[in-house]
Amino acid sequence: MSMQAILRFRWLFLIALVILAACGSGPATPEPAKIRFGETTCAECGMIISQPKYASSFAYAESEGRFKNLPFDDIGDMLAYMRKHSDLIPMGVWVHDYASEAWIDAESAFYVHSSTIKSPMGHGIAAFADKTAAEQLAAETGGQVLDWDHLRIGLAMAEHQH
Repeated sequence: MSMQAILRFRWLFLIALVILAACGSGPATPEPAKIRFGETTCAECGMIISQPKYASSFAYAESEGRFKNLPFDDIGDMLAYMRKHSDLIPMGVWVHDYASEAWIDAESAFYVHSSTIKSPMGHGIAAFADKTAAEQLAAETGGQVLDWDHLRIGLAMAEHQH
C-alpha cells in the first residue's frame, strides 16, 4: 500500500468517525421518548411501561443541539423524577391523552387527580387534551381538574406532608 493510499484511508476513517459520533447522540429536536409498551422501562421506578394512557416523557438538552428523552409509566413518577433531578431543564414535556392515548403537550393538558384512578404507580393522575373530557372523568371519580402548574405544585406539597 502506498503512502498516499494510507493517508487517504486515514482521512476517510476520520470522516467516518466524525459522522458516527454525530449520529450517535440523542435527537436534534426535543421529542417524547419512543416507548415500546411491554418492553421500555420507566426512568423513575424501573418498571416496564405497559399502559399507554398513563405514560409520559420529558426531554432535556444532553449537549449542544442534542436531546435526551426519558420515558415514565406514570405522570406522578415523571414529576417525582423532575423534582429529584432539578438540574435537568425540560425542553419538552409530554403526556398521553387518557382517551386517545396520543402524545400531547403536558403544559397545555388538563389533569384529573383522584384516588380512584388506578395509575401504574398509584399517583392517580390522568391527562386530557380536552377540558370537557377531564371534567367528565373528575365527576365520575370524585377527582379534581388541574392545569400543569397546579398539578406540579399540588403533588410537591403532598410529598412534603408525608
